[in-house]
Amino acid sequence: MRKLLIILGAVLFTGLVALVITVEFFSTTPRRFTSKLDDALPPSIAGWVRSEIPLTKSSAELANVRGILNFNQAIQVLYTKGNQQILVFIAYWEPGQVSVADAGTHNPDSCWVNSGCTRTERAYGVESAVGGRALKPFEYGQYVMPRGGKQNVIFWHLVNAEPNRYQEQKIGWRDGLVGRIERMPLVLKDFQKYGLNQKSEQMFIRVSSFYPIKDLLKDPANEPLFAAFEKLGIFQGDEWK
Repeated sequence: MRKLLIILGAVLFTGLVALVITVEFFSTTPRRFTSKLDDALPPSIAGWVRSEIPLTKSSAELANVRGILNFNQAIQVLYTKGNQQILVFIAYWEPGQVSVADAGTHNPDSCWVNSGCTRTERAYGVESAVGGRALKPFEYGQYVMPRGGKQNVIFWHLVNAEPNRYQEQKIGWRDGLVGRIERMPLVLKDFQKYGLNQKSEQMFIRVSSFYPIKDLLKDPANEPLFAAFEKLGIFQGDEWK
């Protein structure tokens, strides 16, 4: 019996190693997004002034951020109109770059909450529209900054141009082994949905503002701003361009 258990354990271990190797090196999908993120965010939109916000203050910090997020492209842009401000952050991963689970952990529930923010509101898979055009379901949250002030946030984690759905979590995912264990249900969900293609092409799009997001989406004056983001694939039926 003991010998049989050892053999079964060896077979199971070998299978897991083979699965990890397959996911790591051989399971990808063709690249669809061929634009530069800077080109996907228009330089001028009716009434809005665009300002590019550096991801970090120094090249060393940028290298650290790039190492943590492991992205191929990233950009952060502030759009201002009067006293309204909308901050847009986008990170893009080519096929084969990161797993769905790893890319998905870089969201406000984890990064912001673990940095001292307090999450006061949260909604999952929200359906909405802008100017009669349906948006792909997005994630919504409201976060109170450590030094005060609330940020209303919507974000999409697109995998092969389609939303990756999030499950309710009471706290942000943590780093290290504890975080890996906490994310096991998420990993299993990803395997069920994406199979071995865990390192598909991905894009994370975060839109934040001190103004209520629902009001910004409903305001007809803001339709040109959100319509200009169509290359990012946030509208139903839109693919990456």
